[in-house]
Amino acid sequence: LSLVVSEMCIRDRIMRITNTMMINSTMRNVNGSKTNLSSAENQMGTEKKITRPSDDPIIAIRALSLRSSLSEISMYLTNNIPEAESWIGITESALDNMDSALGDIYELCTQGASDQFTIENRSAIIQVLNQYKEAVYTEANANYAGRYCFTGYRTDTSFTFTDATKAASLKYRIPQKLNASDMDQVSIMKKSVDVTNITDIPAADMPEADKVYRLRLAYSGCSKDNFGAISVDGTDYTPTAVTYNEYQELLENGKATDDFYYVYDTGELFVSDNMYETVKDAKDIEFTYEKEGFAKGDARPEMYYECQDITDPADIKEYHQKDGGQYITYTINYSQDLQVNTLGNQTLSHDIARDVDDMCNALQQVSDIEDKIAKLKSMKESTVYSDAEKDKIQTMIDASNKELDYAKDSMKKLFSKEMPRVKAYQQSVDLQIADLGARDARLTLAKSRLTEQQTTFKDLKSQNEDADLEEIVVNYTSAKTLYQAALNAAASCVKQSLLDYI
Repeated sequence: LSLVVSEMCIRDRIMRITNTMMINSTMRNVNGSKTNLSSAENQMGTEKKITRPSDDPIIAIRALSLRSSLSEISMYLTNNIPEAESWIGITESALDNMDSALGDIYELCTQGASDQFTIENRSAIIQVLNQYKEAVYTEANANYAGRYCFTGYRTDTSFTFTDATKAASLKYRIPQKLNASDMDQVSIMKKSVDVTNITDIPAADMPEADKVYRLRLAYSGCSKDNFGAISVDGTDYTPTAVTYNEYQELLENGKATDDFYYVYDTGELFVSDNMYETVKDAKDIEFTYEKEGFAKGDARPEMYYECQDITDPADIKEYHQKDGGQYITYTINYSQDLQVNTLGNQTLSHDIARDVDDMCNALQQVSDIEDKIAKLKSMKESTVYSDAEKDKIQTMIDASNKELDYAKDSMKKLFSKEMPRVKAYQQSVDLQIADLGARDARLTLAKSRLTEQQTTFKDLKSQNEDADLEEIVVNYTSAKTLYQAALNAAASCVKQSLLDYI
C-alpha cells in the first residue's frame, strides 16, 4: 500500500509538457531575443542610451535636469547677456561723448577766466558753447533698439525734446525745490549807455554794476501768471513778477525793495539783501511756476521734477520720480541681476544748460558793448556831428569803456566760478563711467562662468545620454547572434508533432 501511494505522489509532481506549451515558451524566448536586437538597433541608429523614459528612469530623470540647466544657461548666453552688453556698450559711448564735451567746455571756461577771447571770436565762442550744450544733452537721447537708455522706466520717451513744433506747444507746471547753496551773487548793469541818444554823461551818471542775490530756476521764458508762493522752511512769501528790464529799472531807481522778485523771462528769483539773511541758511526752498513753450534740445521737466503736463487742461499728466531711481535690470545668471541702464538725471545736472546760457549771455554783453564803442567811435569820426555833439559822444565813449570794464570783470569772474562747476559736472559723468565699467566687468565675468558651465553641462549631458558606439556595435552583434540562435532552436524544437508518430 505504501508503494502505491508513493508512486501516485511522484506522478502528481511531474508536470505534463504539451507541444502548445513548448511552442508558446519558444515564441516568448524568440520575441525576447528580438526585443533585445531591436533595442540594440535603436541605440545604434540614435546613438542614445534610451529612447523612452521607461528604458532607464534614472538616466531619464538626470537627462531632464541637465537639459533644463543647459536651456537656462543658453538663454542667458544667447539672449540676456548680449542684450545687456549692447545696452551697456551704447551707454558707455554716450557717456564718453558727454565727458569729452564737458572737457571742451572746461577749456573754454579757462580761457574766459583770463579773457583770452578776441573781439572777433566772441560770437563764434557763443555758438561753440551752445553746440557743446546741445551735444551733452543730445547724448542723453542715446537709445538701443528703440529704447532710450537714460530715461529710466520711460524708455519710449527721449530725454530732451526732439520735435521743435510739438515742444513749442507744451505747457508744464513745475514745482522746483531749491537749496541755499543754489543762491549766488550776480552783477546787474545800471545806467547803461544808450547809443541812440547823444547826451553828455557826467561822472555821477557813469555806468555801475549792482551785486544782487539770485536763485536760478531750471528754465527761462517762464509764464508771468499762475505762479505760487516761495516757501522758505515752511514760510510762504509772495514774489513780485517782473521782466529783467523792469527789475533793472527798479534797481536804478532804488525801488527794488520787495523780498523776492520773480523775473519770469530769464527764469530767476532775485532776493533782497534783507531776505538773504533768511534764505542763506534755509534747508527747504520751493517755488512752483509754469513754463509754456520749450525749445528743441531742452531737457524734459519730467526727467528731473515731479511736474505736470497741463497742455490739455482736460487731460493733465502727472509725473513722479521713484525714490532710489528707475533702474532696469537683466537676469544674467542664476539669481544674479545686473542694472543695465544709467539715469540721465543722476549723470547730467540740469544746471549745465543754465550755466552755459549764463556764459553766453556774459560774452554777448561784452560783445554788445564793444560794438557800441565801435559805433560811437565811428560817430565821433563822422562829419555829420558838430564839435559839441562829438564832445558828448566822447563822454559816451568814456562811459561805455567803463561799462565794458564792468562787463569784462563780471565775465571773467563768471567763467572762473564756472570752472569748478563744470569740473564737478565732468566728475559726475566720470563716476557713471566708472560705475558702468564695474557693471561691464561683472557682466564679462558672468559670461565667462556661464560659458564654462555650458561646456561642463554639455559634457555631462553627453555622458548621460550618448551611447558608446563601440559598445553598441558589440551589443548589436551579440543580440543578432542570440536572435539567430533562438530562431534555430525554435525551428528544431517545434518541427515535430503527433503526426510524426502516427
